[in-house]
Amino acid sequence: MAKFLLVVKSQDQLNVNTAVNVANGLKTMGAEDVKMVFLGPGITALDRKSKLSEIVSKNVDALKKNSVKVYACEMAMKNYNVSKEELVYTDEVSRGADVIVKLANEGYTILTF
Repeated sequence: MAKFLLVVKSQDQLNVNTAVNVANGLKTMGAEDVKMVFLGPGITALDRKSKLSEIVSKNVDALKKNSVKVYACEMAMKNYNVSKEELVYTDEVSRGADVIVKLANEGYTILTF
């Protein structure tokens, strides 16, 4: 079965919206596992201080229903001054590069937005 990691590094509303929709769509279409990691400027999509976070906020229920695991990059959080309490949603705070390497080694297809 197909396994996907979506890397969200963009602050562009269209890219973030597409990433969230693709994540949910992949699960709906039968992907075995789908995970998302928000890193670099993409961390702002999880920051409740950012208007961009509305996209994730509106889709939290669907992400949970589809068992899409969401990672927030701790280095990006530090670089963009985002505390864990300010995240609109995350399953785990981890180093983004560690997540990418681990899942690439496990055979995940990596899609970048």
